[in-house]
Amino acid sequence: MSLAKEINRKLDEILAFNKTLNELKEDYDKIAPTGMEDVGTGEKVSQEEVFNKAEEIRLQIIEDLNKITNNGNNIRDIFTNEYYVNDMIQDKEIAEENKFNKLEDDLSKQNKSNN
Repeated sequence: MSLAKEINRKLDEILAFNKTLNELKEDYDKIAPTGMEDVGTGEKVSQEEVFNKAEEIRLQIIEDLNKITNNGNNIRDIFTNEYYVNDMIQDKEIAEENKFNKLEDDLSKQNKSNN
């Protein structure tokens, strides 16, 4: 895999994680009205522990990105290369995924308004 694709995957992972975390923060009481359980032990964990663990995961993703890029030193002009050929297949996949996500969002909004 090329360096640019690895970087893009990590950036996408950060965006997806942040979106999920924001949804959890907004709707924590709806998502987990009785609290959450530790997957490993089955014990109840507090909301603070959940968000602390989420922060650890987010920092790990950022650390992985820094390793890939050598703290930004390996990426000079990687996305501005005049000889770069756009990956049309990846562009189509991203466009289809965006359409699917928008459709899911619209359907969930419709279902909420019907309740």
